[in-house]
Amino acid sequence: MTHLPDWAFRAFSRCSALSSVNLPAGLTSIGDGAFYRCTSIRSIALPDSLTSIGDGAFAHCSALSSINLPAGLTSIGSLAFYDCSALSSVNLPAGLTSIGRWAFADCSALASVNLPASLTSIGQQAFDGCSALARVAFPAGLTSIGFCAFADCSALSSVNLPGRLRSIGDLAFCRCSSLASISLPAGLTSIGWHAFSSCSALAHVTVPTT
Repeated sequence: MTHLPDWAFRAFSRCSALSSVNLPAGLTSIGDGAFYRCTSIRSIALPDSLTSIGDGAFAHCSALSSINLPAGLTSIGSLAFYDCSALSSVNLPAGLTSIGRWAFADCSALASVNLPASLTSIGQQAFDGCSALARVAFPAGLTSIGFCAFADCSALSSVNLPGRLRSIGDLAFCRCSSLASISLPAGLTSIGWHAFSSCSALAHVTVPTT
């Protein structure tokens, strides 16, 4: 078997006693919702051959505390790890090109994330509601941050926006109540509606002259 197809959504959805999964070598994709709301899974070993994780594949896996994403992974679907409330850290592989909408939203224990150099955009609400997220390392090639991408990340105290960034979406950092200062890069051409609204600790903003 090289892929775990979308029918697996129904096969393993809400298997609340499922605590471990052995995925075969050679597996290249995990289908949409494959392990949706499997609330006893604490960790899972993903094979090196894996290149994509489907929409909602591990959504609401509330006991999942760690996951090692293989180096060959290029795509993480929408809601892939949504509301994995025990997930405390994630290392995104160097070849990752796409993070879907709400991919890590409401992962309330997620404290830090390193975004790979290959990533050029961060999708809508990708890390929305990650209330423990204190540090984000943005790649130099990042050009856009999507709608609500880091909204309600209340522990986020500083961000270092890369020089190639061109657009910050609506509500992108809304209600980041610990964010104290921010420097906007010179190449920025668009800041969305309420992008930094209700950042109650924000005391210093550096705006480029050009």
